[in-house]
Amino acid sequence: MKNDIDDNEIRIIGPEQHDDHGTKLLVPKWCIVAGAVVLIAVVLYILWPFGKDGNAANTGNVTIPEPEATEPESLWYDNYDDSLDPQIIVADTVVDSLHLLVLTPVNAVPELHMGPIDVADTDILLAAMAADLRRDNNKIVGAFVLNGVPLSWGLSKRGYCAIIDGHITLGVADNSPLFEQATEQGGSFFRQYPAVDRGQMVLNNPENASYRRALCVIGGKVRLVVSTDRVLMNDFSRTLVKLGASDAIFLVGGTSNGWARTPDGGLLRLGTSYSKNKKYVNYIVFRKS
Repeated sequence: MKNDIDDNEIRIIGPEQHDDHGTKLLVPKWCIVAGAVVLIAVVLYILWPFGKDGNAANTGNVTIPEPEATEPESLWYDNYDDSLDPQIIVADTVVDSLHLLVLTPVNAVPELHMGPIDVADTDILLAAMAADLRRDNNKIVGAFVLNGVPLSWGLSKRGYCAIIDGHITLGVADNSPLFEQATEQGGSFFRQYPAVDRGQMVLNNPENASYRRALCVIGGKVRLVVSTDRVLMNDFSRTLVKLGASDAIFLVGGTSNGWARTPDGGLLRLGTSYSKNKKYVNYIVFRKS
């Protein structure tokens, strides 16, 4: 059989195809090759959806990142006990040779007070100076809200105490939404040096030894712990952890004004040093409910 196919000709097997004028059609070789390459590329794109690293490519899947961890909600305390009258329970103890007083308010409402305070007011069961004052102008150090009114701003100390609707909470944070919450809900808020944060002691810079006071959460109740010996801040924080504090902030210490009214009606003085002329002197107070 004679081979009549030219070197540059590709003949289609099957019925011959003609153009509208009846002329036989011939397909160039390069068109067939180009079509085969395109067909192979399409097949590979459909059947090969994974890249070199094994991850799906262009599948339309979106990876949603996990939400960032958030701070746990604040725990609020009221030290309520319907079996007892409003009072301050006073206990003394020794931890690592350090003598301590532990004062526990029961059925007493916490609040902030600013200005001179009357020790003769028998409704006040416990009073202790709260936020520090600046030495240059005697104004409050750090953020401070009194009954919904912001009186001071700024972050100089990371510890905080918030009082809202008769409940109290303590914590350590650079920024706390409780400042705004206290402002919106008529509550109170102040800052102090942190002592214990979730069971861990917090280091502070001051190196002087002094009589220390701290507002603490111990055993699920808010308590005031007072050192009757001079002690460094960091040593006092370490002692509070051993005492079982889960959270604690310092209060104004030394011989600053303060007292507790004992169940028998007596007055336990914590200190008497204060200036009646300081407009912004402030106290945390526990009052009969």
